[in-house]
Amino acid sequence: MIATYRLQLNKDFNFDNAVSTLDYLKDLGISHIYLSPVLRARPSSSHGYDVIDHSQINEELGGESGYLRLISEARKRSLGIIQDIVPNHMAVHSQNQRLMDLLEKWRESKYYDYFDHYDDDKLILPLLEDSLDKVIDEGKIRVEGKRIVYQDLSLPINQKGLEYLNQRRSLSRDELKTLLSLQHYDLRPWRESPNYRRFFAVNDLIAIRVELEHVFKESHDYITSFPVDGFRVDHIDGLYDPEDYLKRLAKKGKLIYVEKILGIHERVRESWPVVGTTGYDFLNWVNMILVDNVEEMMKIYEEFLGKKVNLEETIVESKRLIANTLFKSDIERLSKILNVDYEYLVDFLVCLKVYRSYSPEDKEIAECDKEGKIDRDKVPRLQQYMPAIFAKGYEDTALFRYNALISLNEVGSDLTKMKASVDELHAFNSSRLNTLSMNATSTHDTKFSEDVRARISVLSEIPKLWREKVFYWHDLLKPRVDRNDEYRLYQTLVGSYENSKEYQTRLKEHMIKVVREAKVNTTWENPNREYEEELLSLVDEVTTNRAFLNDFFELENVVLPLGYKKSLITLAIKVLSPGVPDFYQGTETWRFLLTDPNNRRPVDFKKLKELMKQLKELPEPDLQDERVKLWFTKRLLALRGQTNVSDYRPVKHGFRVGNVIVLFRPRVSERSSETVNLDGYYINVLTGEKLRAVDLSSTERYGVVVLVSLQRF
Repeated sequence: MIATYRLQLNKDFNFDNAVSTLDYLKDLGISHIYLSPVLRARPSSSHGYDVIDHSQINEELGGESGYLRLISEARKRSLGIIQDIVPNHMAVHSQNQRLMDLLEKWRESKYYDYFDHYDDDKLILPLLEDSLDKVIDEGKIRVEGKRIVYQDLSLPINQKGLEYLNQRRSLSRDELKTLLSLQHYDLRPWRESPNYRRFFAVNDLIAIRVELEHVFKESHDYITSFPVDGFRVDHIDGLYDPEDYLKRLAKKGKLIYVEKILGIHERVRESWPVVGTTGYDFLNWVNMILVDNVEEMMKIYEEFLGKKVNLEETIVESKRLIANTLFKSDIERLSKILNVDYEYLVDFLVCLKVYRSYSPEDKEIAECDKEGKIDRDKVPRLQQYMPAIFAKGYEDTALFRYNALISLNEVGSDLTKMKASVDELHAFNSSRLNTLSMNATSTHDTKFSEDVRARISVLSEIPKLWREKVFYWHDLLKPRVDRNDEYRLYQTLVGSYENSKEYQTRLKEHMIKVVREAKVNTTWENPNREYEEELLSLVDEVTTNRAFLNDFFELENVVLPLGYKKSLITLAIKVLSPGVPDFYQGTETWRFLLTDPNNRRPVDFKKLKELMKQLKELPEPDLQDERVKLWFTKRLLALRGQTNVSDYRPVKHGFRVGNVIVLFRPRVSERSSETVNLDGYYINVLTGEKLRAVDLSSTERYGVVVLVSLQRF
């Protein structure tokens, strides 16, 4: 297994489009394509995680015949397939026939225990744009035949409702309310909470009970019948018993990857029959070795804000806010199930330092259940909610509030540890010897792509210049927004700037998401339009104000070459470290992606194929040339295919794998004339030179030197 390549499928990039990329991916050096979910999803889904039928391949992608053709064409090219599957939830949608059967028949439905809801009299569906009365008064709910229709939602009418309807030729407002009251579901405003477990706080993604054998069988028999090489399991931590689930899935005889967010020193449980994770742990270790002067960056941040910031308090406050708002109803129910006080349970969930525990006896439970009040026999149900509180509190709130150096604010990060040594990276890599765990650097879930993070991380090497610039920009623009949001915008601009109208639109969309996720000056539930307009005006200023841009370009001209080098260092470490390098579509060239949905932007594979044809040799060292990263990727993957990466040893200024040596300097702005003597003759892969010693000043060209021993030839 050499490398995986993530393809994000949707109606505009279907199986036929994927087939057309296979020769390119083979030429690049990829061994396995890694597909987003392919089961039938909500119409026009951009991602496929909103599954509506486990027994059909999505027709928008090309249906079963298209999927089999893709598998067959991949096989012809000796390309394997890792298939993303979604065991935790389905979409609340009219075409989800299992859910519609439940809504129509309730306890008489064969799917009553298929979905993970509380045993109430009705299913609460918080999907309305406003109160029920207002929606009815505005004529937005109507009856069509045997269905109740609201926007694109068409819900069944139960038998009692049909009998009520048959007694009337037409329905008055009050009669419509009566009809709705007879149903096995209760339509509520979207701000309210449902009485079913969701994917995080997304009301229109209802969880399923895959721990039940008949649910597992019905949701997995079809997708696991296809001749693929392995599965990537989405949101493993949402399941009732992840280990039991994985053992059942392992009986299918395929490789299994889990989307598992690990703490900095956490490891996948040895009892799990998996080959590894999707690689956020790797991403964060590489992030941390490429930053410097972290304490100074924190001081500049606090000076700009004009106040001290307690990171631990920020994280705790963010998690508590999420618990008391988005998950208040769930925690109230859980407190009754566990027979513990609501506030005690909130304190317990806020205390946890990992996404979830897996055994009632795990130390995390004991450490946070300070008074021993939680019944260990009932912990498994509670464990399903732990990742939602942690993710929404830390990832989707705290990481948008604490902006000292946002290249570190990534999925799986721990901002209480913002810097790592190369020796620590070696220890991490050594722990992954002989594994197939993914080495990810960009994914469909990362806050920024690797190239954006690399640019932002450069700021930590030039803190004095950065401080000078941000204070000058503030005085120049005199923004009327929170200085914390302003500070984040400047970093985002450094990391992603492009001179285009499209970029201005992308940046606006991104910043609105940022401030709503932070939940300080505006929120998704209650947008502060006045504040958001001020923020959008600031985006206009930083993308059009000539005085600002002239000064910004002075900094950007320093950052750009150094950022490209950090990206190439990241790439070399990714490809040649233990584990399996994973490429997110398009990131084999420079790609400056922001938080989703921006990171799901389409990839121009036609252009990539043309660039590939031009790679006879490494382009001249104009690092902005996107062929540079593509050449590096292709060359390193070829080397990876010939190298035993499990033969991993640290060396001064880098590491050795087999007969390959990778030398780099995390501080790319630093010049060095130090010489590293080699044991024997080596070829510099990037220049073709034969060497017995390496002058580290040669790393200044690309940030990294890759050497291959002549003894291998």
